[in-house]
Amino acid sequence: MSNHNHIISLIQSNKPQEAEAELLRAIKEKPLEAQLWVMLGETLLLQQQAGAAKRVFDRAWLLDPQAKWVNHIYRAMQQMPHGDPRPDIDDLLVVPKVTVTAAILSHNEAANIAKCIVALQGAVDEILLVDSSTDDTRRIAGQYPKVKVVPIVWEDNFGGARNVGLQHVQTDWVIWIDADEVLIPEDVQAIREIAGMFDHLPIIPALHVWHLNKVKGTIQHDFSQVRMFPAQRGLRYYGRIHEQIATDKGVYQLDTYRRAVKIRLDHNGYDPTVIQSKGKLERNLRLLKLMIKEEPENPGHWLFYGRESLGMGLEEQAVTALLEAERLGVQMPLFGRMTEIYRLQIQINMQRKNYGEAEAYCHKALAHSPDFPDAHYLLAQVRMRQADELLRLAETSIKQSLSSLPNYRGSVSADYHIGEWKAAMSLGELALRSGKLARAKQIFTQFKDKPGASEIVSPKLNAIETERLRLNETEQQTNK
Repeated sequence: MSNHNHIISLIQSNKPQEAEAELLRAIKEKPLEAQLWVMLGETLLLQQQAGAAKRVFDRAWLLDPQAKWVNHIYRAMQQMPHGDPRPDIDDLLVVPKVTVTAAILSHNEAANIAKCIVALQGAVDEILLVDSSTDDTRRIAGQYPKVKVVPIVWEDNFGGARNVGLQHVQTDWVIWIDADEVLIPEDVQAIREIAGMFDHLPIIPALHVWHLNKVKGTIQHDFSQVRMFPAQRGLRYYGRIHEQIATDKGVYQLDTYRRAVKIRLDHNGYDPTVIQSKGKLERNLRLLKLMIKEEPENPGHWLFYGRESLGMGLEEQAVTALLEAERLGVQMPLFGRMTEIYRLQIQINMQRKNYGEAEAYCHKALAHSPDFPDAHYLLAQVRMRQADELLRLAETSIKQSLSSLPNYRGSVSADYHIGEWKAAMSLGELALRSGKLARAKQIFTQFKDKPGASEIVSPKLNAIETERLRLNETEQQTNK
């Protein structure tokens, strides 16, 4: 970290050439560290060398697909001079040449397979179709270059089918693509480049790709699936469904290097209409039941069973499964999906209006992973719901205070101001907190001259007027 601070200091002191020299040395030692490439790009921009900088930022983005600098930097580079050729930067970007197979597991994908294969033509050395179709999928696929078909008999086992395919992969690396996925054209060169970048690692790399899942007209970005890895280093698949890649030591081990990379796949298979038409949820539940029977102590099986049950509206079944997933998961330190279990439990409890339970699960998630954005967001949602509930209870209590006043005959005198103005003022305060400005103003205005209330009312009315003016100004700016 001290080296990074020194380089940052050089950049901030407007000494880009010195910073560049330091970065060139650092990158040769740690070529997979995205931040080093970002800083090198910054030094090149400071020297008005946008051409070399873009190539460097491209590499940084490959290594850190979730980076937040991307849009800003790429826009800025469009306005800058290209600069002189930089053969030293070109040399730094060179990676070893490796061969890659795109493997596709397919069943009756005649409608999708051509588009999938065409997108892969320039990206890989071979396309392996592991196919159990009864339609025209194989015939269509066989019309394209680089395609090799491996017919299989489907045995309700995705992991087993992929392992059959792996036996036919002869290249250095393999990337698995679903038949309803399409590689983004801008990433055609990325597959071989990324394979070359990670090929030297002593620990086996298992790389997560970037899924652009189309769901109900929106794009959901997902980096959770390992799809790309060296084909000749002993990795295999485990699981009938939601299969995981691992060595022969099993799934929950630290013997692979997991990392997300910028290989983007368009995918429409998660859209509810597609899932329903293919009966995916029913199939998944059936296979997960078999997996639980075969490995009842695997928390991942229970998690997926709970998640798929929830997708089918089987809430009680989902809750039972998720509780078992949690029980087993906390006993297994290398189980990496505890936050997903907690997130689903939060969502279920919020749906049931069990806000205390939902809050408790938020804190569990944050204790497990303090930087998990979903847990912070969902905790905010829980607290807002709790606040709404408290406001409703407050309103009920205020009204009860009013209704009980006429009949109260206790030995302790009641506060008669409750009936005169305090209860009404509290209702105005509730309206204000709920954003009902007109209602709040109406209530407060009634008491602006009332002794005891007037000094409270004045700042409230000022606050309402300030907020009204702010909202009007915002609306005017929006309409321009």
